[in-house]
Amino acid sequence: MNRAVKFAVSLPDKDFQELEKFRKKRGISRSKLVLDALRQLRESREKERLINNYVEGYRKIPEKLNDLEGWEKATVKTFSPGEW
Repeated sequence: MNRAVKFAVSLPDKDFQELEKFRKKRGISRSKLVLDALRQLRESREKERLINNYVEGYRKIPEKLNDLEGWEKATVKTFSPGEW
């Protein structure tokens, strides 16, 4: 198990009050709030990195019209009306 490290954080009073209201409403500690926020930030940055990689890949190698037509036909066939 990882060792916990204590640290101090200075916030403007208004932001601190908002933090306190938020965490009390959810019944979590300040530590849990900070940890959850950090994990969410990491996840958000990773998603952003993956999206940027995806976009860059399509910039380098754009789809061709034939590829799109093939995907369209496969989609229509796959999701045609019928029994699910």
